[in-house]
Amino acid sequence: MTLLEAVAFPVLFIWFVGLLLTLFRRDLESHWKFFFFLVFCFYLVQFFPEFWEGVARWKENPKAEVLIWISALGNSIYVFLFFLWPLVLIRIYYSASNNLSKTLIPALAYGTVLYWALFFLWTIYSKEFNGWLHQIFTNK
Repeated sequence: MTLLEAVAFPVLFIWFVGLLLTLFRRDLESHWKFFFFLVFCFYLVQFFPEFWEGVARWKENPKAEVLIWISALGNSIYVFLFFLWPLVLIRIYYSASNNLSKTLIPALAYGTVLYWALFFLWTIYSKEFNGWLHQIFTNK
């Protein structure tokens, strides 16, 4: 199973919840709400086969699917940081405000280091961690 197949269902589900919440905001103009809805529909159509496979796996074995999500979302954060860092560095350079640099740089730096530490621990102790997760999800 590819990373996209593993994360399509949870990401689109979270996106749907976020879309519903933004549709109920009163201060957003209706054309923005419509645009958000169109973007969601585009990605839903684009990744519908992967989404539907995720729904089928969820119906078959929800506990195993949650374990797949935990692993896949952790790996997708790794890929996301790879794309985010260069964009943030360019954004910081062109920023007219020092407030952005004072808040964004430490948050991204500390967040990345924390993620790397957790990812490093997970790679060392993956058998124990996976065993612990299986014990939690299968015994209850």
